[in-house]
Amino acid sequence: MDFIGHENTKNRMKIAVASAKQRNTSIPHILLSGTAGCGKTTVAKWLTKLGNYTYLPASPSELKTKRAVYSLLEKLNIEGYNDRGDRIGIIKPTILFFDEIHQLPVIGQEILGLAMERFILDANIPNKVIWLPYFTIVGATTNDGILTKPFRDRFNMKFIFKPYSDTDMQRIIKFHALRNKLMITNNAVINIAKRSRGIPRIMINYLNTIRDLMLAKNLSIVHNTLVNLAFEMLGVDDTGLTNVEIKLLKTLFNAKAAIGLDNLSIMVNESNKTISQTIEPFLIRRGLIIRTGKGRLITEKGIKYLEDRGHLHDDTINSKKCIDISYQRG
Repeated sequence: MDFIGHENTKNRMKIAVASAKQRNTSIPHILLSGTAGCGKTTVAKWLTKLGNYTYLPASPSELKTKRAVYSLLEKLNIEGYNDRGDRIGIIKPTILFFDEIHQLPVIGQEILGLAMERFILDANIPNKVIWLPYFTIVGATTNDGILTKPFRDRFNMKFIFKPYSDTDMQRIIKFHALRNKLMITNNAVINIAKRSRGIPRIMINYLNTIRDLMLAKNLSIVHNTLVNLAFEMLGVDDTGLTNVEIKLLKTLFNAKAAIGLDNLSIMVNESNKTISQTIEPFLIRRGLIIRTGKGRLITEKGIKYLEDRGHLHDDTINSKKCIDISYQRG
């Protein structure tokens, strides 16, 4: 098993695994931060197979008590140890994977922080501690700034995941098409890649929709015409903007002034959270809107984007043929 891109990340992890194998210990704790859907979970599973480790996924939001944390740590692999915790053979460390690790309660961060550094638990009994087998926490997060500093500092290896390049996205599309036995033209691959924002999770959702359309039309190959039809149905334009994003841009254009988040939420019929955490960041990164003290404003680039693609003169937003894409956090 391998994954495409992130070559420096893979190389550093391979070095860490090779070193840990020589020393019969676990690799350093790892924090994977950045854009949702860019492969953080995939990397954790790849790392597990690379080192032949035990994989233990956990939900951070459930660790609200000491008992919950202790119950989780009781599941760590103790292969290769005696009853005192001495290594008497080749150990098989556990990869303890937390998705959205920033949701871990403070009490969980405090207990795990000690365990990560010293591989012990405080038994609250004088002169007695509980030993733990070696393990590695791999935490995935879209907001590592929420973590307490002492806990965050326990992660000796940190990697930031950003959207993939179009070239890597094309490679990923071809990989998934091959794995799903889909014949696809090169132009179709390029078309899907440029609309997927550099995020594999979005691309996979698109590819599944395109596959379903292909089968519904009794076709045997994914070609560019089919891809264009699928994106027209989905309400996604040629650079990947969705109906609701275009609607937001048009709302700001028509307002001719800054709009506060509450009013914008009502005008585009989306929740404040969806706008501020999911829709808005992408438009800001694209330079199409900005935040000001008085609210959100469309930029000159945003206006030009609407004009160049005819969005100011079409009725795409209200077309019943289009299917809005639901936003999911990942």
